[in-house]
Amino acid sequence: MNIHINSKRALKPIIENNVYEAYQNNERSLDFLVLFPITDKEASTIIDICRSYPIVLDAKWRFDSLIFTVYLKH
Repeated sequence: MNIHINSKRALKPIIENNVYEAYQNNERSLDFLVLFPITDKEASTIIDICRSYPIVLDAKWRFDSLIFTVYLKH
């Protein structure tokens, strides 16, 4: 499942909605493509947001700070 994030304002709701939807659909992971520039601190915060959900096993950046993958518990 690939999700595009177009703005910082939409970041958290998009992550939350898609993580829970993927979990309900028994997905094992999902990729998010960030379509705006972010700093290293923001990149770290995004991963921390993802890891804060109880159904998330892990979250990691791929390709610098362009794509990150969220792995779900099952």
